[in-house]
Amino acid sequence: KFTKANMNQPINVVWFKRDLRVHDHAPLSLAAQAGLVLPIYVVEPPYWSLPDTSRRHWHFIHDSLIDLDNQLRALGSGLIIRIGDAVEIFETLRKQYGQLILWSHEETGNDWTYQRDKAVMAWCQAKQIPWHEVPSNGIVRRLASRDAWAKLRQERMAQTLVLAPDRLLSPKNMITEKMPSKDDKLFGSDTIGMVQA
Repeated sequence: KFTKANMNQPINVVWFKRDLRVHDHAPLSLAAQAGLVLPIYVVEPPYWSLPDTSRRHWHFIHDSLIDLDNQLRALGSGLIIRIGDAVEIFETLRKQYGQLILWSHEETGNDWTYQRDKAVMAWCQAKQIPWHEVPSNGIVRRLASRDAWAKLRQERMAQTLVLAPDRLLSPKNMITEKMPSKDDKLFGSDTIGMVQA
């Protein structure tokens, strides 16, 4: 059980975004090696009001989150679902657990997710929270020029797949919210036709 005695041990928060899997997930693997792991997915209502999101997307994510939760439980820890602003949710976790380390893949999204990540980075810097973002594709950030891009991309693509952790150790008092249903009005109008399983 998580007690005051291990409050000094950082909690490794693994923030799942577009990478809803346990295999070939370097942030999860690295966090598991570092200690206690809190896997989390944040449902962000403003994101779902954007013109490039829809209920059709949520149907697929919903099913993927159920699958991810089952895979995480097999390793020893369920997925935590929280609904709201990412910075506010991470601050709540910081107040609950004390020292955090944040792990995620670099996200390639739209301007909304970019601005949200900038806000999370500002919070991390203000609270002295390490945030380890691991590249997950051929997009290379902060290059001074494109000259080295192809070489860096090839090195990434040639990396060995990361195996899922053997097990996860997590705080016992993790609190999750109920995952919104596929029919929740948060995700816009009803879908028409078939949705990818």
